[in-house]
Amino acid sequence: MSASPHERKARPLGESVRSRALAVCTGAVGLAEDGALTGLVANTGLIGVSGAMMSTSGSLFLADEIGVGPLMIGLFFLGRGILGVFSGLAFGALSDRIGNRRLLLAVCTLLSAVGTFAYVVVRDYYLLFAVGAVFFALGSACFPQLLAYTREFARTRSLDATFFNSLLRALTSMTWVIGPPLGFLLIGTRGFGVMYLVVTAMYLLAGGLCLGLLPNEPRAVEARPKNGNPFSGTGRSSWILLIATVLLLTVNSVYQIDIALFVTKQLAYDTSFTGLLLGLASALEIPVMMYLGARAERIGKWRLVTYAAVLGTLFFAALPLAESKAALLALQALNAFFMAVVLSIPVTILQEAMPDRVGAASSLFTGAFQVGVMLGGATAGVVTEWAGYARVFWVCALLTALAAVLLALGGRPGPLGAQAP
Repeated sequence: MSASPHERKARPLGESVRSRALAVCTGAVGLAEDGALTGLVANTGLIGVSGAMMSTSGSLFLADEIGVGPLMIGLFFLGRGILGVFSGLAFGALSDRIGNRRLLLAVCTLLSAVGTFAYVVVRDYYLLFAVGAVFFALGSACFPQLLAYTREFARTRSLDATFFNSLLRALTSMTWVIGPPLGFLLIGTRGFGVMYLVVTAMYLLAGGLCLGLLPNEPRAVEARPKNGNPFSGTGRSSWILLIATVLLLTVNSVYQIDIALFVTKQLAYDTSFTGLLLGLASALEIPVMMYLGARAERIGKWRLVTYAAVLGTLFFAALPLAESKAALLALQALNAFFMAVVLSIPVTILQEAMPDRVGAASSLFTGAFQVGVMLGGATAGVVTEWAGYARVFWVCALLTALAAVLLALGGRPGPLGAQAP
């Protein structure tokens, strides 16, 4: 008996579904067996945990161990931010030229190790800046190199770059679940010296894994840079995105600098609660980042960044009014969405706008990050000195509102009615 028309239609459909499922499973198994993926995940984890411990403890270290006030703390981060901008841009252009991102990534992690070790042995403000801040700022270029390497890793394995980048950013968020609580636990039980010694060891291990596990990913012919200025040809919408990103990352920097002081000095909670607060936000970021990474093309990347700026405005406007632990913890839901988008989507937009200069595009994003650190340090130092630890967050709300307006007015129509450069 011949098959009915319905059966003849159903069979190919069922076989198609099974074929796609088999292809997905086969690809997942192959990816899981990829030794380079192990190295990439390990490096992302080590660099993420180390950076989280360094970023959240710096202001408290300068206040308690070096004995300086908010203004000098702000100037310290300002200077480190300026150095980080030039370091990232220089390493980004260099990596596009020589193509060996693995080697530069290893060099940057070793520079970070030298800078971090200075925090173990130095207790003079100016000497700490000359050694610790300078080397750590040079080493901060490891982040754009990691972003550029991740995109090339995804391309050579035919993976969706936006989703894969979000996946690695979710792993970075997971390191922020671990890093701040671990850092403040070590500070509370063993002191700053032991904590920074642990961070130094992690940077050294990351550098070794770069050379031992990561291959030098080949670039496609169309992804090879042309001669000339590596940052030329950046469109109007990309510059609008960069300005908005600087504003959003500035308030993130202010938050990281000020939150430990706000919690411990003004609200009189212990340092462990600061770690819990930062860890919770990072834990919430992970599912949000993975979901949005998978849906970013459909929703629209530009639109997501705009939504994030609006939610960031609400978060910072409400933060000074939250004095109970429950209120502070509840607000981390807004913070999680805000940071899940800001730390993963803009860099993908820039990389897509500059496909032949992925290193330069990644460095522009991290340059924006470092300018944010620089402006965040100045804002946190000056405003906190004059207005206190709480009111600085209202300045953050104004900056995120300005970013939201720029994004709303500066985007142009993209696919599916989204806004994208």
